[in-house]
Amino acid sequence: MKNSTKGGKTLSRLLFVLSFFSAVAQAKPSGTLSETVRVSGLVEKPFTISTTSVGTMNVAERENTAIICDSGQTRKSLKSFRGVLLRDILDSAKVVLSNPGQRGEYYVLVRSTDNYNVLFSYNELTYGTAGESTWLVFEENGKPIDDDGRFVVFCASDRATGPRHVKWVNGIEVSKIILPVSN
Repeated sequence: MKNSTKGGKTLSRLLFVLSFFSAVAQAKPSGTLSETVRVSGLVEKPFTISTTSVGTMNVAERENTAIICDSGQTRKSLKSFRGVLLRDILDSAKVVLSNPGQRGEYYVLVRSTDNYNVLFSYNELTYGTAGESTWLVFEENGKPIDDDGRFVVFCASDRATGPRHVKWVNGIEVSKIILPVSN
């Protein structure tokens, strides 16, 4: 009788431990937390943005923004957010255009630790309306971002803001499209 009771307690403990770790695994965020965003690529001044250094940049606060998926469903409502325009970050890094006449061939890749990466054209960020509303966000609703990493990027002027809503941001890279040589 002692052995079956002892075995039952062991089994109960094992089931508890397994259910605990299963719950932890399910609650685990999809990305790895990064405290920094590396700005690199075709820039004169590569640099790293941290949770402390971002406050020294040209920070703005905006209100009443929603993350809307392409089906029209609201995924997240923000009463407010604080962030830095992606265009201002690129200006600080000083994008190197070897031939300004080819500026349409440059792009900005926003990378994340969960590999949900998004592309922006250099022209849309520099000369278009997206440049006035694409943000590297570090605070939502008066609090530092935690559940989606430390930094998030989205374009508030997109009709559907969800497809270019990047969580877990850890890199901003400037590159140029390599076009095939024409005959």
